[in-house]
Amino acid sequence: MVVRLGKIRSMKKYLNIIRALSTSDFKLKYYGSPFGLLWSFLKPLLMLIILYVVFYYFLGMKVEHYVWHLLLGIIFWNFFSDTTKDVMQSVNAKAHILKNVNVPPFIVIASTLVHSFWTFLIGLGVFLVLFFAFGMPFSMSMLILPVLVLLLVLLTAGVSLLIITPAVRFKDFEHIWDVFLQMLFWITPIAYQYSLVSPPYLSWYLLNPLTRVLVEARDAIFGAFPPLAPFGITVLIILLILLLGVAAFKRHGRTIIEYL
Repeated sequence: MVVRLGKIRSMKKYLNIIRALSTSDFKLKYYGSPFGLLWSFLKPLLMLIILYVVFYYFLGMKVEHYVWHLLLGIIFWNFFSDTTKDVMQSVNAKAHILKNVNVPPFIVIASTLVHSFWTFLIGLGVFLVLFFAFGMPFSMSMLILPVLVLLLVLLTAGVSLLIITPAVRFKDFEHIWDVFLQMLFWITPIAYQYSLVSPPYLSWYLLNPLTRVLVEARDAIFGAFPPLAPFGITVLIILLILLLGVAAFKRHGRTIIEYL
């Protein structure tokens, strides 16, 4: 009983620290910025304009409701990309806390995920407001969108746990990760439809869990529930990545402070 109470108190303490750090990070992110929270949507909006002009007008991407396809893809992508980069930077930036206070590294990772998720929710909320404001219909399939958002969060958490140890040990890893993200952006159907991929390569292409989540989210907002079998595969792939991330962090996470 005493052990259980101790664990509950520790959990409450860690949750309070996560809340405090995530709130602080969220405020600092927009501190001194004239636009403040507007950047959480201005950034994907500016990206939308560039990609829309290039792909729709210059490359002739004729997809019905293309602007909504593109904007949702950008919002999902920015959460994954920004969070994985922020996790690496946060652990290094909070080295003094990890070294001088009895705070495990996963607290910093969790707080980064939380504050990035707030930004993501703002962007997604604005997307839905605009979506309905411009006359797009509500469909029952949208009810599965929170599940797909959860899958995106779990995927991002799993990848963050996988990359944090090499990121701390090898200072060049952040540059390698930037290059990888650039490649991943173009092999994820953010600015195009995955149906453009040649059929012989489609099965390999769909191993990308970001692709699967994004395609299923787009289907959901346009009135189609994801087929059960492909959705099950998406869940399995993401849970596998999460379990690998947790296992890797349990094995090597304790050494993070030594390399800071």
